[in-house]
Amino acid sequence: MAPTREMSLETKERIVKLLEEGNPSRMVAKDVGCSQSAVSKIWTKYKQHGMVVKAKRTGRPRKTSKRQDKQLKEVGVNVCDRTVRNRLKEMGFQYRKAKRKPALTPKHKRTRLQWAKERQSWTVDDWMKVVFSDESRICIGQGDDAGTFVWCRSSEIYEEACLKKTTKFPQSLMIWGCMSGKGTGEMTVVNSSINAQVYIDILDSFLIPSIEQMFGDDEIIFQDDNASCHRAKTVKAFLEERHIQSMSWPANSPDLNPIENLWWRLKKMVHKKGPTSKADLATAIKESWHQIDAEYCLSLIKSMPHRLKAVIKAKVLREPD
Repeated sequence: MAPTREMSLETKERIVKLLEEGNPSRMVAKDVGCSQSAVSKIWTKYKQHGMVVKAKRTGRPRKTSKRQDKQLKEVGVNVCDRTVRNRLKEMGFQYRKAKRKPALTPKHKRTRLQWAKERQSWTVDDWMKVVFSDESRICIGQGDDAGTFVWCRSSEIYEEACLKKTTKFPQSLMIWGCMSGKGTGEMTVVNSSINAQVYIDILDSFLIPSIEQMFGDDEIIFQDDNASCHRAKTVKAFLEERHIQSMSWPANSPDLNPIENLWWRLKKMVHKKGPTSKADLATAIKESWHQIDAEYCLSLIKSMPHRLKAVIKAKVLREPD
């Protein structure tokens, strides 16, 4: 049997990141292309050492000394590009696609920090009472925003099997949905632009039944973002009439909403069904929505304390001693 290839440090770090975000080990293993047991071993070592454990070095012998490494930064040394990449990796640099993140103003940062601190004592049981909601647009052919990677020779880059086909104006549908730690609630395709009255109709037809189905007569907290139609006076009056407590929400904070992770999974599932028309897309969305299990939703809710800690920690790291 051929020896197994040692997993890269970058892959291990991605595994830890996905697990910290609340993703189940089965999904993480499929995402990075390894076994569930490998994911479990990496997670166990991470908890034991508090860091991703780097494997014992193998491969070609080192070509530069520590002194020459310093010279690489100062005056330059005649070495190949692979050696330069290796030295950069040893210094903690990684070559990766830049992450997309909403631009945050100082006011946004202060609001996020205050919001996180006000809820840092919340337990998972507290977050289980929250119904998260959002709208999202799903396009035909949209399934992997990170890009599709293929193995091919330089002469094969335009071969049919090596291409990811795109369309200039892909067909798409806007949807509204909600979720909690108990599972997914109702979801609907929205066929018009959303104003305050349309949003009230959505809440009346889909949020209310979701709350009744998941919580019965128990009190809940409803989360939505700060879109203008969400914050209209008529919407606020509707929620008050139904005795639904609304959660304040910091602007530009999709990273704090676990339903964003659910959208990511839903789009992947829809993409695999290969819809080619709007009718097919609507059917694929509805089928995929009902296939999202409650266990996955629970794992997302369990990640909420970690999300808040990350916001607080990020601020603390920036403050002077």
